[in-house]
Amino acid sequence: MWKSKKLALLFTGALVLAACSNQVKNATETLTAIKTEETDIVAQFNGMQQLETELQTSFEESLSADEKLATFKDGSAKVFENIAERRDSAKKIESALADLVKTKGELIALDEKTLPLEDIKAFGSTVDALNDSSKTYLEAYKTSLDKEEEILSGFGGDDATFDTFYAGIASINADADANQANMQAIVTGLTAVENQLAALETAIASLDDKKDAAESSAATDSSSATAEKAAVKDAVKKAEPVAYTYQINPKISSVEPIAADGETQVALLTFDDTPQQPDSHAVAIAETLKAKGANAIFFVVGQFLESEQAKKDLKTISDMGFEIGNHSYTHPDFLKMSYDEQLAEISKTNDAIEAVTGKRPRFLRAPYGQWNDDTATIAAAEGMTMMNWTYGYDWVAEYMDGPALADVMVNSQYLGDGANLLMHDRPWTSEAIGSIIDGLRAKNFTIVDPTLIASPERKDSL
Repeated sequence: MWKSKKLALLFTGALVLAACSNQVKNATETLTAIKTEETDIVAQFNGMQQLETELQTSFEESLSADEKLATFKDGSAKVFENIAERRDSAKKIESALADLVKTKGELIALDEKTLPLEDIKAFGSTVDALNDSSKTYLEAYKTSLDKEEEILSGFGGDDATFDTFYAGIASINADADANQANMQAIVTGLTAVENQLAALETAIASLDDKKDAAESSAATDSSSATAEKAAVKDAVKKAEPVAYTYQINPKISSVEPIAADGETQVALLTFDDTPQQPDSHAVAIAETLKAKGANAIFFVVGQFLESEQAKKDLKTISDMGFEIGNHSYTHPDFLKMSYDEQLAEISKTNDAIEAVTGKRPRFLRAPYGQWNDDTATIAAAEGMTMMNWTYGYDWVAEYMDGPALADVMVNSQYLGDGANLLMHDRPWTSEAIGSIIDGLRAKNFTIVDPTLIASPERKDSL
C-alpha cells in the first residue's frame, strides 16, 4: 500500500592528511571537519530513510489498534510519531548543512599560494550546489509531511469513506515518488563532494611530499632517518592488496575495479539476516547461485547461530564456497550504542561465524545501514571492509512475490556499474534469485565473486 522510499545508503570514511605548514595543517583540519559534517548529513538522511521503512509497520499497527480510526482523528495514532520523528530528522539535516556551508567558507578563506585554491573554490561551489538541492528537497519533504499528517488525520473524520482512504494513500505515494526522484540530485551532490575531497587530499598530501623531499636534500646528517622512512614506505607498498580485482567504494558501497582499465559493468549479490530462523531459505538460495555459477555474500545475524540447524545451514553455505559476512549479533541500531556495546555485537558475531566455518568474516554490514566512527574503528581493528548497499526491495509488500521481485531488481533505476544488491533470507527471494541472475546477465552485468574484493586482513593473501 505504501511505497518504499529508498535512499542509496552512503558511506563516508575519515581523511588522514599530513601537514607541512600552518596553512596546510589548517586546510587538513578543516577538510577533516567537513568530512565529519558530511558524515552527519549522510547519517541523518539514512536515519530518515529508516523511519520511512518503518512507516508501513507503524501504519498497520495503528490500524490494528484502532479499527474505528479515532486515534487518527485526534493525532494519537502511532503513525504520527513516525511523522514527528521524520520532521525532526529534516531539521537536523538542515542544521548539519548549515555547519557544512560554514566550514566550507573557512576552507575557502585559507588564502595561501601553496594551497590548491582553484580546486578549493570548485569544491566550495559543489558544496553550495549540494546545499541548494538539499534545501529544495527538504522544503518539499516537509510540505509532504504536513500533507501526509492532514490526510491521515482525515481518515478518522466523520465523513471519511473508503474512497477518502484510498485517494489519500494514492496521494501520499505520489508525493513519495516525487521525493524519491528529487533525492537523486542529493546523491549526485554527495558523490561529487566525496570525489573532490579525495582530490584535495591528494593535492595537499603532495605538498607534504615536496616538503619532505626538500628537507631530505637539505639535511646534512639524515641518512639513518631517510633509510628508516624508505623502509617503512617499502613495507607499506609490499602490503598493498594488489592481487585483488575490486574494492568497495567507501562512500556509496558500490563495487569498483582496482585497476584503471578494470571491468566496471558488474553487480554484487548480498543476502542479509541469514540463516533466518526458524524458517531459513538461505541454503536454497545458495544452491540456485551455485547451479548458475554465481557467487554472493551471506550476511549473518549472530544470534541465529544459537540454533543447531542454523549452524548446519551456515556450514553448508560456507562449504559451497560462499563468502560469509557479519551483520551484528542482535541486529540493533549502532547509532544508539556505545563503543563497547558495538564491539561486543561485532566481535561476538565474528567468533560465532568462525566457530562454524573456521574463517573470520571479511565484510561488515551494519544493521539498517547505520554506523558511526566507533563502528569504523572496530571494523578496522577486526580487519573488515564495511559496506551498505545500492538498492533492495524484498521487504516491501508489493515485491514479496518472486516474479515481481525479480522484475524490480533487474529493472530498477538504481541498477548501474558496481551495483550492490541487497536481498534477504526470504521465500520470495529464493524464488526470484534465478531470474535475477539471468536478468542481470542479459543486461551484460558480471556477477562479482566476493573473493576478489579487497579487505584489510587478507591483503597479503592470494
